[in-house]
Amino acid sequence: MIENRMVGGECPYFACMPAKAMLHSAEIRHNASKYQQFGHASKEPIFDNAIEGYAAAVAIRHRVAEHLDDTETAERFLQSGAKLIRGKGLIQKDGIVEVNNEQFAYDDLVLATGTEFNIPPINGLDKIDFWTSDDFYTSQELPKSLIVIGGGPVGLEIAQIAHRFGSQVYVLEVAANIMPAEDHEIALELQDLLTAEGIKIHSNIRIADLVQKDNVEVKLESGVLINAEKLLIAAGKQNNLNNININNLDLSIDPYKPLPVDKYLKVKGTKNVWAGGDITGIAPYTHTANYHGRIITSNLLGQKIATDHSAVPRGLYTDPEVASVGISEAKAKDLGLNYASASHPFGDTARGFATRKGSGRLKLIADLDNNKLVGASVVGPNAGEIIGEAVLAMQANISITEFAKAIHPFPTYTEAYEPPLRELASKIK
Repeated sequence: MIENRMVGGECPYFACMPAKAMLHSAEIRHNASKYQQFGHASKEPIFDNAIEGYAAAVAIRHRVAEHLDDTETAERFLQSGAKLIRGKGLIQKDGIVEVNNEQFAYDDLVLATGTEFNIPPINGLDKIDFWTSDDFYTSQELPKSLIVIGGGPVGLEIAQIAHRFGSQVYVLEVAANIMPAEDHEIALELQDLLTAEGIKIHSNIRIADLVQKDNVEVKLESGVLINAEKLLIAAGKQNNLNNININNLDLSIDPYKPLPVDKYLKVKGTKNVWAGGDITGIAPYTHTANYHGRIITSNLLGQKIATDHSAVPRGLYTDPEVASVGISEAKAKDLGLNYASASHPFGDTARGFATRKGSGRLKLIADLDNNKLVGASVVGPNAGEIIGEAVLAMQANISITEFAKAIHPFPTYTEAYEPPLRELASKIK
């Protein structure tokens, strides 16, 4: 294995794990401030100041991220019997990779290089000392105010962390609402909840100019000016396969776009090159990359196993969380399906009422002709866990009418499945 950065990829050190650690710390601090709602403490709790609180959260984050040291991970990898070569791998030609001026021959080549930050061409950005998520999750600094460009999962998680520790946060999103790839109803509900919490969200905007003064000043085409101490870019990721000399394989591809693969994850146009994870553009999540690793390994061992991406879950770990699988209602309409949707608010579940954490809802999309669930979206507490039931139903091809017979434990948030499932089952001919 050739690795130029950290063994294990970005998730353990710069993304998923430190993000979840910080989100958890922020949630505990936020809920403690709502002690009258959740705890009914006899006395008002005493908080340290935001700087001290953030420093304590950063210390936990640093431990979760293994102190940005991959030594133990690398040692565990070596115990498998494989060899680790630290350095930048460059494809010289089909069958030859060069690392640290040494050439290695291969029968099969697996590309799992991940992606790099997409930095949009905004006027004035080249003169701004901006952050990416890597900077945020490795810095001990909490800016007093923060502008986040990008209303996707990465940007929103950072926005809520910073806000809950006392930073004034502005989120700028060019689409009509945050999380534009998700179900519109679910995205808008989350947007309303984050706005009510105090995060300033500006959607459907265009940035005219950026200027670095005492603070960063963002001028929108509408004429609105937004100032903050720090600017963070969270505008997604992109490939850069020029970094590994991909064109030496004589492929007619755009190195900045997803790498085309077949159902076995073999790079199209090659006989012995495989690709997995974010560079394929297929559901860019860690769990997808793990799945791709298993598929590629099986195929290298001669088992010939095809991928199935029909039920890959997606997640956003703000408070409340958002999770989904399959298609949105807008997509079902675009595809011309004979579909129906049904939803249920968590506030109408016994668990939501008892815990006073009933914000959000579960929404299901059914293909009425095929009697199958084709999409599910959740915004609410433990959404990442709740979506698992829909993932299993879709993966196993369970019919809506059979799914509607399931008995859920009382009182749980998963009871929210029952009313919409019964409603959809009643529409199946």
